[in-house]
Amino acid sequence: MSAPRPVDVARLVLGGAAMARPGLFLYLARGRVGRGERATVRILGARYILQSGAGLTLTQPWGRPWARPWIRDADAAIDLVHAATMVALAAIAPPHRRLALLSAATAIGFAAADLRERIR
Repeated sequence: MSAPRPVDVARLVLGGAAMARPGLFLYLARGRVGRGERATVRILGARYILQSGAGLTLTQPWGRPWARPWIRDADAAIDLVHAATMVALAAIAPPHRRLALLSAATAIGFAAADLRERIR
């Protein structure tokens, strides 16, 4: 069994934190702290947990983290699509702009980490 990819571990930690403490993320982003916003942060946290779980599970059976190189490409694509939707949300929903752009930046960071692993 190989060591987990650091980007999958980071996604798992971030997703767990978002699900457990959505108000913290809303506070840090200086966003609204309503029920809808908390639910949205939890849903995004669950997405990160599911994405991380898939990456951790699919890379382990082969004994090498990159035995299935399409996983990192899929992870990067998922995060880039998420970033694009968050930028669009920021453009059309000014009250949620800061949180949407923070989410987009985080997704771009995860995509960059995935693509950086591909280059190695």
